[in-house]
Amino acid sequence: MKLNNQDIANARRTLKTIAYAVASVALFASGAALATGGTSYGGTDKRVCGFFEDINGLLSMASIAVVTIAVIFSGYQIAFAHKRIGDVAPILIGGVFIGAAGQIATMLIGEEGEKCTAMVTQLSQYMNA
Repeated sequence: MKLNNQDIANARRTLKTIAYAVASVALFASGAALATGGTSYGGTDKRVCGFFEDINGLLSMASIAVVTIAVIFSGYQIAFAHKRIGDVAPILIGGVFIGAAGQIATMLIGEEGEKCTAMVTQLSQYMNA
């Protein structure tokens, strides 16, 4: 499947829109939480944490699907198209890296970064600065 410039431009535009939407939701939710005053977020922190936990779950499912598709595709190429492992290695390596990106990020960030309260605390610090 060959992509033309219009397809690439549309994909980039879509990714930018999604990134801006997630950033806007995070900033506005944090601002609404801070508007209540003090350390009480008025339940907004739980809603934001729930939202990001849902996103994390979806990304985990997508990563499993990417790795599974890469392994299945490579297996069929080896079995039926008589390709060597070296021919399908880029697909396997790419699938594993894309699928494992979330786990690699978790290893780099550590246990504290997994907690949603850490994310809400950091956002509130940026909003107060």
